[in-house]
Parts: sequence; C-alpha cells; structure tokens
Amino acid sequence: MNSYTEIKNWVRGNRAASRREFLMRSCGGLGALAFSSMLQGADPLAARQPDHTPTAKSVIWLFMEGGPSHIDIFDPKPELERLAGQPMPASFGKVITAMGTASNTLMPSSRTWKQYGQSGMWVSDWYTNMAQHVDEITLFRSCWADGLNHVGSVCQMNTGSILAGRPSMGAWVTYGLGSSNSNLPTFVILTDAGEVVGGPKNWSSGFLPASYQGTLFRREGTPILDLAPPKTIGNDQQRGRLDLLNALNRHYGDSKSEDTELEARLNSYELAYRMQSAAPEAVDLASESEATRKLYGMDNEVTAKFGSNCLLARRLVETPAAAADGIRTPTSTGSTGADARRRTYRSPGCLPI
Repeated sequence: MNSYTEIKNWVRGNRAASRREFLMRSCGGLGALAFSSMLQGADPLAARQPDHTPTAKSVIWLFMEGGPSHIDIFDPKPELERLAGQPMPASFGKVITAMGTASNTLMPSSRTWKQYGQSGMWVSDWYTNMAQHVDEITLFRSCWADGLNHVGSVCQMNTGSILAGRPSMGAWVTYGLGSSNSNLPTFVILTDAGEVVGGPKNWSSGFLPASYQGTLFRREGTPILDLAPPKTIGNDQQRGRLDLLNALNRHYGDSKSEDTELEARLNSYELAYRMQSAAPEAVDLASESEATRKLYGMDNEVTAKFGSNCLLARRLVETPAAAADGIRTPTSTGSTGADARRRTYRSPGCLPI
C-alpha cells in the first residue's frame, strides 16, 4: 500500500460492519482494550488471569534506605584502591556532588574481601553471615540513578523516577495482578524508624486510579486502629450506615466519574468493614512461637522492629485466600536516613542483614 489511491480503496473495502468491529480496528484495537477492561467488573482489585503461569505468589519488597555504600559490602573496586589519595581522573569531566566534595581526593574502602559460594560472589567482611547464602541471591551491578539527593533517589527506587507522580512498584503489581483476598489491603507499607523520605509519593498510585495506592500501617502499637466497632453498634446497624454512606457518595459521584479518589475512598470503607474479621489475626504476632520470634531477631533491641516487620509481611502474604493468581505486596520501607551510613561505620556489628 504505497499510494493514496490504494489506501483509500482499502478503507472503502474494509469498513466496519458494527460499532464493536470499529472499536476492534481503531487505533490498533485500543478501544477494544478499554471495552474489555470495562467488562471485567467494577472491582479494580479483582484478581486478574495472567497470560502465563506465574512462579511467584506474592511480593515482599525490602527497601533499606541509608545503608552502607555498595563499595563496602558487595562491590570491590581494585582500581579505586590503586588511585587512593589522587584527584578524580580527568576522564570523568566536571563532577557534581550534593555536599560540594567534587575536589576531594579518592578514598577506597577499608573492607577486606572474599569470594563465596559456587557463584564466586564477592562479599566484604561486614556481611560474613549473608555471604553463606550468596547462591540464593541475585545481585545487580548495573543500577544507576538520575539524582544525587535522598528525596529524589528514594522516589526513583520506588517509582522509577526522581519526580513525583509516577506509580510505585506496588501500585503496578496491584494493577497488573489484583488480589484474590478482598479482606485485607492489597498493597501494604511497613516502616521501621521515622518518616519515609519523600512521604506518600513512594507508595502512590501516580496516574493510575487511586485504588492502587498503598496502605500505610502504623509503626508503633497496633498496625491498624479501630478494627473492632463499639460494643453499642451491632453488625446490622454498621452495615446499614455503610450502605447509606455508599448510596450518598454514589449519587454525588455519578457526575464525577473521572474522580478516582472518591471511588478509592468508597472501596476503603468496605475494606475496613471486611478487615474487622480478617485483619486482627493477620497482624497478631503474639501467636508466633518463641523460636520464630528469635529467628526474626525480635529478642534483640537493635533488630526487633525490622524483624517484626519482616514477620508481619510474611504473615500477610500467607493469609488464607491469598491464592497464586492474586497478589499482596507488603513493603518494608526503612527510613533510617543519611546518618545510618555514619552509624554503621562506627558500629559494624549493627548492620542490617
């Protein structure tokens, strides 16, 4: 088809016989994709049927901000040791650093190194325990970032961009797979110390519908407040209130179909109602044995909070009804800040593992 006449004749001879056929053909079928999405049902978190058999049932993403540098744990730099005390090579061009240290001389790592496992992975003397499991670890050495400060870098690690407004990884996983367990949040955030640098944009749904954003659990005390209704309110009364609230909000939102935050708020009310039966057991770590608690470091003040989050994440993904075609994404986002690097240098025995 290399002439206007040929294209015109093809269009005339291939006119869509129906609106459905037109949608299938237009824009490479994008209209049909939107239509098929509408037919999937009203629940945006419903489990999706994957296009191939998955090998993972859930995702636990551990993001430990403020850890030691890669050149002190997994990434030995022999050339850096050779150039120790010298200025940055001219081949790097003009270097910009956050603290104005571009003119400083090069400083190598003071760690000692050894290869471990069948893979021969290099690990420093700081991680000798983790080194025993290197053949079960996948290490990426090709990661890089667009920013040089903490807020942008943390955002890029969680969303792929230094700028706010893009969906987080948990939001994408939830959007792609949904969940077969409607009684617990699909995407959960667990923090261990302080506020996460950059805040909610790290678990935002971005330009996706607001239903896919993460749910932040409380750091201290009970992870979820007010799971049990007052004793003076029975189930029928509570259900009636929710139904009335839902009807009023639906009436208000009929003319605002583009407002996904309203739909997300309605879904959160219903989720909170269902969580009253499922969530208390899922977040109750008291039922774990002493051996399990010790295995997660909950008997050590230094590791107790992080270990509790890891154990809670495991309980959430193992909650009954979290089937293979569903997804629950607890995210442990450590927010120890920039000072963590200085603390770990002074106290190497307290490094996160």
